[in-house]
Amino acid sequence: MPESIDFPHLHWSYEGPYEASFNGGRGQDQESAAAKADRPGHVGRLRGQLSTLRTAARATDEARRAVGLPELRGKGFILRVPEGTDVDALAHALGIELVAETESGLMFAASDTLDLDRFEEVLARFAIDARGGGGAASVLEVFEDGADDRKLAELLVGSVLQAWPFDDATIYTFDVGVQTSASTREWEWTRRPRRHRDQSVEEHARQVAEVRLADHIRAEEQWMEAADERYRELEAIVRHYNGEVMDGMTHAEARETRHGIVFPDSIEVRIRMSGSGFRDLVENSPHLFEVSLPPDVSFLPGSPELAAVDLEFELLAPSETAPKVCVIDSGIEEGHRWLAPAIDTATSRCFIPEDQDDDVADFVNPRGHGTRVAGAVLYPREIPKSGAYQPVAWIQNARVLDSSCKIPISLPPESYLTQVVAHYHSGEKPTRIFNHSIAAESPCASKRMCSWAAKIDDLAHRHDLLFVQAPGNVEPPAIYGVLHAGGAHPDQLLDDSSKVASPGQSLHALTVGSVAHAVFNDGTRQSFAQHVGHPSAFSRGGHSPLWNVVKPEVVEFGGDRIHEIPLTRIMPTRTETSPELVASTMHGQPAISLDDVGTSFSTPKVAHIAAQIQAIFPTASSQLYRALIVQSARWPEWAEFEPDRDKVLRLIGYGLPSIERATSNTPNRVTLITEQAEEIWSKHYHLYRIRVPESIRGAALEGRIRVDVTLAYTASPRRTRSRRTGYLETWLDWRASGRDEPADRFAERMEGKRKNEFPGFPWKIHQNTQHGEVETSRDKGSVQKDWMVLQANELPEAFCIAVRAHVGWNHKEGGGLARYCLVVSFESLDIDLPVYAAVQAEIRGRIEAETATEVEIF
Repeated sequence: MPESIDFPHLHWSYEGPYEASFNGGRGQDQESAAAKADRPGHVGRLRGQLSTLRTAARATDEARRAVGLPELRGKGFILRVPEGTDVDALAHALGIELVAETESGLMFAASDTLDLDRFEEVLARFAIDARGGGGAASVLEVFEDGADDRKLAELLVGSVLQAWPFDDATIYTFDVGVQTSASTREWEWTRRPRRHRDQSVEEHARQVAEVRLADHIRAEEQWMEAADERYRELEAIVRHYNGEVMDGMTHAEARETRHGIVFPDSIEVRIRMSGSGFRDLVENSPHLFEVSLPPDVSFLPGSPELAAVDLEFELLAPSETAPKVCVIDSGIEEGHRWLAPAIDTATSRCFIPEDQDDDVADFVNPRGHGTRVAGAVLYPREIPKSGAYQPVAWIQNARVLDSSCKIPISLPPESYLTQVVAHYHSGEKPTRIFNHSIAAESPCASKRMCSWAAKIDDLAHRHDLLFVQAPGNVEPPAIYGVLHAGGAHPDQLLDDSSKVASPGQSLHALTVGSVAHAVFNDGTRQSFAQHVGHPSAFSRGGHSPLWNVVKPEVVEFGGDRIHEIPLTRIMPTRTETSPELVASTMHGQPAISLDDVGTSFSTPKVAHIAAQIQAIFPTASSQLYRALIVQSARWPEWAEFEPDRDKVLRLIGYGLPSIERATSNTPNRVTLITEQAEEIWSKHYHLYRIRVPESIRGAALEGRIRVDVTLAYTASPRRTRSRRTGYLETWLDWRASGRDEPADRFAERMEGKRKNEFPGFPWKIHQNTQHGEVETSRDKGSVQKDWMVLQANELPEAFCIAVRAHVGWNHKEGGGLARYCLVVSFESLDIDLPVYAAVQAEIRGRIEAETATEVEIF
């Protein structure tokens, strides 16, 4: 961190908020149109399917009673619906409960009774084209869920589907997801109070917030009762089959904060039970929406080449006010010479159920894992070996991996994440940064957010945390398999088998890939990377299999493997291509090593940058830390010459972050930030306006300006939703004004009152893939970056950005909360332009001109 910052980031605020409607309507589905053209035929088919459903349900109930199986309340079934259907609205209209949605057009539903009176009423109204019957056109088919192949393909994840039908006598351990919360349209929602003439805007806002909080608390009580009932029902089935519930946890524990209540939508339970029990559960449980295998953790030991050191060095303790970084890993050798003074030993804890709470050492043979990760947080480039060094952060030790560097079967990830956050995010100085260099061995599923990643999203939003997450490693056999088949590095990382592993797809985590810091070639062996900053052989890439989100967002130096010439299966490490790491001495090894590589070690180097930012902004939102890291990232030199821009984005995301750009500016660069997270509600937008000084716009033609924009936000997730636009309570995007577009016209366009009449700027990624240089939209993740380079005299007088909030799973009017930070920077690339001083003077002038009732900073 710089000792002094001569050019600190500048602050700005938004105008508004303004109400608007952003979502365009979807075109009519062909099957829905056909249903309307043949109303009697469509109603007849659906009634026949409902009759079949009722008959099958009664037969199943009688059969269960006859053999003494536990009673199941209600019946599950499936609707096939058109793409883009508002499934919440449809479930409410039909009087059924939405269990889960899928991207394949299936809607898992349930009903406590088989009368389905409201469903029948909708069909009757549709038959005569009466008001209230429109929902029937969105029901293309109803079928009994049972063991239907379409249901199984959505419900059973990965290897679980391959194991179907389960062997009766075989004992399996699966994680099951059970829906607990109803549609938001079932909430008891108090009418929003009107603002009185003598009431200020702030007082009215507080009154509305109090009303909404009371509504949330009331709904939470109802939903927790439903969760308890469904857990008891699940437990009864497990007991009947002599199974074992290994752990159960709600995905989003209700908690009252100044931001209100965040709701659970499901429970995740780890069960060990016979195949016959799981088959009963899959075929008959009305609220089951997922069955998956417990994740297995990837760990790649290095080669035996070591760097032994024994030099004079003094590690000082961090300052008392220094940030804290919690390392969730295999434990740490806390007495290590290069770590001991920086370890917050009072908070160290082991979360493995079979071990003691104070059993926090790093037992991984031969040189540890968590110890190396902790060292990389403190020493991101090289380890000092002389003089005195004061770390930027305190290290906290949360042990969740066993001596084999695996997650014990008795400790589901959702459980340890919840426990870790509860332990460290408490007290007067709660921890805000969590390093999680743990990932599964295989790519994440593409159907819905897994419970591991969803828990990270939930905790990040509820507690304003930053999880710095590893994407996992591609193991040498898989690397060889793709390259031997004719691929070439780094193209093998674009293969589906090399996509990010769980929980790297988490929307709210900052996922970090790996690139090489050095290139090696001795004529017989060489590194995979051919350039500094080139992707490491093992680094998992993107885009995320789930929703095509940019993952990883950034990369750091995690080393590289080498291979023989020509290629063989042998892919060791070498000191020349391995990062220098602090290593455990528990098993008699040297204290520093150059023998291992992995995204486990690139990830904590970004946690180091986050700590540097927190040291400057100790009370800022963690979304500012995430936004500044991504904002500071740049593509290395090789990437600028790569014609396939989408390939670069998939391999290294937005590039290598920079501490200097993340924490400070120069005379030629200025960064504007929102330090605290702004709250925004669905169907609103916030307007930001920057007046570009004439001294910049009037520069010579050869003066190029780079403009970077990064939005980072969080919102409450629901894992039962499989669409990106339904997974979060509300989802955000940002839009920029066009060339020479006046601010008032841009605002009207954002409100839907005016069409776009001005040409856009040359954004690198863009919200529309046909305009950018890549094949994905910048809108898909919860961190959204874009940049452009243009001539200084092409800059407009006013550059405007709108942050827009769209309806997600919360459909209530006045509902749908997200919190965000926005960062924008301008940098002169070719000539010395006093960009910082000019923008700073503009801001000061605006502040002086503000009235007491209207505050704007731009």
